[in-house]
Amino acid sequence: MSKEVEEYVDDTPIFKPALVKALNYIALLLALILIIVIYVPTVIWEEEAAFRREGRRRMIIVNNVEQFYHQLTGTYQENPLKAMQIVTAVRDSTRADSNYHGQQKLVFDDSIYKVNVPKNFYTYFDTTFAFSYRKKDTLIDTTYKVTKWNNELFTWDTLFILANRWRTVQSDSAYGSVVGVEYSERIMENTYYRPYYLTEKHATSPLIGELYRITVDSSGYKIKDPLEDEYRERRYFFFTFKDTCHGWIENSQKSWDN
Repeated sequence: MSKEVEEYVDDTPIFKPALVKALNYIALLLALILIIVIYVPTVIWEEEAAFRREGRRRMIIVNNVEQFYHQLTGTYQENPLKAMQIVTAVRDSTRADSNYHGQQKLVFDDSIYKVNVPKNFYTYFDTTFAFSYRKKDTLIDTTYKVTKWNNELFTWDTLFILANRWRTVQSDSAYGSVVGVEYSERIMENTYYRPYYLTEKHATSPLIGELYRITVDSSGYKIKDPLEDEYRERRYFFFTFKDTCHGWIENSQKSWDN
């Protein structure tokens, strides 16, 4: 190769290592910015939706409480926290005493409330608010083999009676005696409810922490989110969490169903 060609090859421009490294850093930075611009707003939107779902879930709970309060007292309560406390007190009373039903007087917060309590009210409470679960139970059935006098045939009949009916048969004048006992085992799947406690949290907005506003008039009641204007909160310097009123429930009709 001639000297002129060697000089031409040596003069061919090439990228310096420092420049290549800088370009790689810039590309990485741009990729990170792109990921942030796409990912962060998505996270904020999901958070906004989660707050809205939770707020509406709490309003539904308050609505159910108002329905129970009206069933017990015949009126609606503008204070959601007091309504929850009254309904919970009745639930606890019916769970503790099976005879606590019908016309009752409930003393609460230095006031007397006249309530008309359905029998086993706690079961209605649990099936409305509590979370259910299925459980398999092992049951043992007891069957009695008894004799009973038959006046028509003038002979003793042999009957197989379950334990829950044995006392009734035993009180019959024609009852004879127990001649045998059999035990059988069976599996039954039952529905149970975990204890559920209404707290101040359920009566307040998850966004601003204020009590839900309840208005009562001759036409019924209305439960409204206390947020009046748009709520804004800065996130990650450049992004904003935004939300508005979560709606209302009027006489069990939800605004977000329209």
